Amino acid sequence: MTLKNRFYGHSLSAIEKELIFSRVDTGFVRQIHSSGAIFYLDPSPFLHTPKREVYIALCPPPENGALVHASVSAVKQDMMKDRAGYYTLEVKYVESWSPVDPNVLYPRLGSISPEEIHDYFTKPYLGDEEVVNGIALCSALYAVSSPPLLEEKGGVYAAILGKRKPWLGFKRSMSIIPQEFRKTTSPFFYTISETEKKVENTKAEEINLAFLNPEQIPMHIPVVLDEVEVRTSKSYTLDMQSLTPMVMAFILDSLILKPEIPQSLESHVTDMFHTVVEEFKGSGWAPYKQDFNSLVPRLSRSFARYHAHRKLSKKDITEAIDLWSDMYYRAKKVVSTQYDVARLYRLDDRSRKLYLDLVDSFGLEIPIPLQEVRSHITSFKNKEDFEEALDTLNRFGLLIMPRKDSIKILDNRPVKV
Repeated sequence: MTLKNRFYGHSLSAIEKELIFSRVDTGFVRQIHSSGAIFYLDPSPFLHTPKREVYIALCPPPENGALVHASVSAVKQDMMKDRAGYYTLEVKYVESWSPVDPNVLYPRLGSISPEEIHDYFTKPYLGDEEVVNGIALCSALYAVSSPPLLEEKGGVYAAILGKRKPWLGFKRSMSIIPQEFRKTTSPFFYTISETEKKVENTKAEEINLAFLNPEQIPMHIPVVLDEVEVRTSKSYTLDMQSLTPMVMAFILDSLILKPEIPQSLESHVTDMFHTVVEEFKGSGWAPYKQDFNSLVPRLSRSFARYHAHRKLSKKDITEAIDLWSDMYYRAKKVVSTQYDVARLYRLDDRSRKLYLDLVDSFGLEIPIPLQEVRSHITSFKNKEDFEEALDTLNRFGLLIMPRKDSIKILDNRPVKV
């Protein structure tokens, strides 16, 4: 079943139901003549109207794709014939029209809540509840995308960090994204790939990328899968199937929404951007390239979509930054399990030498008393240089200090999958 030809009620989104059953002469313009003056009014950009009616503008016509209410001055009935036989087509003459804000069709009228959407995305994973919840929420934000910014296309870029088996669980959960959105010709474009690649020559308004362990393309949010296991495919596929039509309907509604940033919050968004940059940009190396420039408005508006908010709220901003911060630190925590020792050459000479000396002398993943480390490592001229090198390794995720008097060197070798 394609998006354009859905018939069953449970597969229709809340906006689609509202425009089909509760609103007359209102919908998204689909022009069928080069002049633009003859058009259908569809219940969404993703579904052709089931009504046998066509509109002819007696005034300057609305733009293709616009959501409008048409003021009809006259109606004529024509007898038409298709493969199924004869039918009556209503021809409606439009004397004027007015734009409709899709945000006014909310609060959400659907039969599924954001909490149920979140639960859907937890299905593939086993592990600590807090960790699974974070992954599910990141997955939901990726699925609902983010509206275009003033000078940029919309969308969310997700760096999926982990081994191949959890990645397959993520991919399976994202099978909810309609196939039509996997094409570059779609206004909403999604790609989920083990190999990162730039998206070019697309007219999409929103671009969503999910790459496994990306290194080159700046990403908006990391989704750390290292701390979870994946259930067998059969066990969670059945759990997800019953919810699939309703989750897809939720996503379609979300894509129509374009939450605005109120003027009263513009300075707050800017302040949060500077806070994020100041706090995290200098915190050391992370296992992916971070896009800081549009991080705050993108993820905040994605949260607003997820909660069906007409306008961005401070809570949307706070929740977005809290989620990103949690995942960012989880990404830094597991950095050494993702990349090979060549990455050590991003360190300064003293810190790199200390790391290699510690590995050679004590091995990996073993608690080492700091007193023993200090007595054994004699290549530092003074205590300050030694402590600074230890701090650098700690910030870069190459060692941890489980106690004040001990350290543990983390395994930085490539992960075999």
